[in-house]
Amino acid sequence: MNEKKPVKRPVPKQKKEKEIPFFEKYLLTVDEASLYFHIGEKKMYEVVRNHEGAKWMLYNGQRIMIKKEMFAKWLDQQAAI
Repeated sequence: MNEKKPVKRPVPKQKKEKEIPFFEKYLLTVDEASLYFHIGEKKMYEVVRNHEGAKWMLYNGQRIMIKKEMFAKWLDQQAAI
């Protein structure tokens, strides 16, 4: 009677992602900025496209990041977007 014991496989550890609230972040993705500033995603991407190279924008590889405080100051000066 050769009974096979079940093989115990190690359970992969789940990544613990540290979720940082928007108000604590220095940089926001375009999607996060859209939510934070209550601007639609399409409009936010349009603003980014039309202001390429602005001081409130930072490229992390291909990802566009928005400097939250600088964008807020820029947004305060705009009459319409």
